[in-house]
Amino acid sequence: MTLKDKVALVTGAAQGIGFAISEEFAKQGANVVLADYNDQVKATAAKLAAKSTGEVIGVVMNITDNASIQAGLDQTMTQFGRLDYVVNNAGGGVLKPFAELTDADFDKTVNLDLRGTFQCMRAELKLFLKQGFGSIVNAGALGSIYNPGGMGAYNAAKNGIMGMTQAAAIDYADQNIRVNCVAPGLTKTPLNAGGFLEKILPTVPMKRAETADEVAKVYVFVASQATFMTGQTILNDGGVSVGLK
Repeated sequence: MTLKDKVALVTGAAQGIGFAISEEFAKQGANVVLADYNDQVKATAAKLAAKSTGEVIGVVMNITDNASIQAGLDQTMTQFGRLDYVVNNAGGGVLKPFAELTDADFDKTVNLDLRGTFQCMRAELKLFLKQGFGSIVNAGALGSIYNPGGMGAYNAAKNGIMGMTQAAAIDYADQNIRVNCVAPGLTKTPLNAGGFLEKILPTVPMKRAETADEVAKVYVFVASQATFMTGQTILNDGGVSVGLK
């Protein structure tokens, strides 16, 4: 399946999983908008554009700011006149044992992951309702279901994202709008540097981490080809969620 003439927007796209998702959309022929709070995203998009058949642009977008989100969507529509797929990948947060979390830690994590995703979804859904179609894929996390500890605030946010995914999917299922969620497993990214992966890998039945390219293919499939799927959270986890080995 080619995605020629389709338009995809990916948040948190300057590096890691977000960039891999953007690259996979581009490989399949889509026009791609890389969105990130880091101005570096413009240079990253320019490099991807140089090897892509579709058009690729970088947009500075802060997912905690409604005006910034709307500006990014407006720029996308001005450039392309449509938006087919959105992957709300941007996120992060504070990982600490539960009793050590401060109010500021909790607020920072929930505001970025949960509220940020909510604000993006709300703006995206309004756009999709106007144009009559669209597909959203949110970023969940295996760690919010099967976690190694230290993820109290992160779990609260990511489980909230799964709940919002279900709610929005039902609200707009009869209006040609799909909303799903992908929960990556242990993935090799710059954010996971520092020995964390090596510590957890023995618990993964497949005995390895997934690559960003592997999970990117799942995001793009769910966004573009799983046309009768909505309200679901897909675990791409090397078997962690089904057993120990």
